[in-house]
This record gives sequence, C-alpha cells and structure tokens, in this order.
Amino acid sequence: MTVDRLPGGTADRPLAAFIDATQGAVGEVHYVDEPDSGYRAVARLSGHLAAMWRTVYPHAHGQPDADGHLRAACLSRAREVEWTLRLFQCQLSGDVSAAGHSATAVLTLLAQRLDSYRSAERALVTWLEDRLATDTRAKLARKYHRALTRAPTRPHPRCPRTGPLCYAAFWVHGRWDRVLDTMDSRPGVGYGFPMPSLNDGAASSAGDGNGHDRGSSGPVQG
Repeated sequence: MTVDRLPGGTADRPLAAFIDATQGAVGEVHYVDEPDSGYRAVARLSGHLAAMWRTVYPHAHGQPDADGHLRAACLSRAREVEWTLRLFQCQLSGDVSAAGHSATAVLTLLAQRLDSYRSAERALVTWLEDRLATDTRAKLARKYHRALTRAPTRPHPRCPRTGPLCYAAFWVHGRWDRVLDTMDSRPGVGYGFPMPSLNDGAASSAGDGNGHDRGSSGPVQG
C-alpha cells in the first residue's frame, strides 16, 4: 500500500501538499517492524485524522454547495481507521486484547482501510480547494498544520467528530496523549511533522504567524 498522491501542484494546492507530506512521513504500514516506528506511525495517522476533523471538515461543511455524503464518508472511514489503529497500538504495547490477532492481519486491514479512507479524503480535499480562493487555501493549510502540532497522538475512535464537544475532545486528548507519551517512553512522537516545499507565496503564508511553523513542526505555543 503506497501513499496516495493528491493531484495538482503544491503551489496551487497547499492543503493537499501538507496532507501529502504528513501521509508520506508514515511510509508503508505493511513494513512497520519496530515498535518505535509503529508508535510514530500511530501518532502521525492519529494526528492527521484529528486535524482533519478539527479544521478541514468544518470548513467543507460551511461551503454553500457542501457535499454532505462525501464528508460523511470521510468521517465514517476515518473512524474505521482509528479502530484499526487502536488494535495495532494494543499489539505494539502487548495488550491482551490484541492477542487473538496476528500482526500481519492487523497491518493488512489497516492498509485496506487507509486506502479506502484516503480515496474519500482525496476527493473531498480536491473538491474543497477547487472552491477556495488562493489566500483562503493557504490559511486553511496553515490551520491544518498548526492543528497537527496540538493533535492527539493516539487513536480515539469513540471521540465526537462534530459539534462543540469535538473541540473540547481535541484539546483534552491532545494534551493528555503527550503526557502519556512521556510516561510510556514515546517522547517526540507527536512532533516533527514535515513541511512540504511550496513554490510561491503560499509557502511563506503557511509559515507566517508562528516561528515553529517555519521548517519545523515542533510544538506551537498557544
């Protein structure tokens, strides 16, 4: 399973470029053979999914001709990915709840569900960026990237994805997960998200407003 590449140049589609860079950093989940790389993949994917429902999905919902079915498909498939990520995390930590599942079967299921989710996500992001002005695209990309640095680093499939509770859940899980990462000797798994190479003003715009967004994805000071 390879990472899907979103269409369009990075300069014209900064949000797609950020998402592509985040997903590309995960690599191929079939070949996760070290606990550290597994935990980092879980953190990357969990953070990406949370940042999407924290920033991108509400923006898509607010469009005049919003495609509710496509957004609903993304939310549903993302939850399936999170359930599988949780199972994968249990395997990595030696939890007895994952004892009846082979590593190969879990990684294969995760790859399948990621492919299914990414096809819907790719369509939604393309549809959304087609409707946004250039400066709005850059602002949304910056908002997504900033959310990554504050997002949960562990899957929370029961977490609300819509309504006011989703924002509170994002804040609580994002902070508590980082406490758990330190306690479980996983420091840094929620930091270091890659920056794509943007070739026009969108690049500088995506880094404006906070020094940590320029060439580094360390924690954003709130």
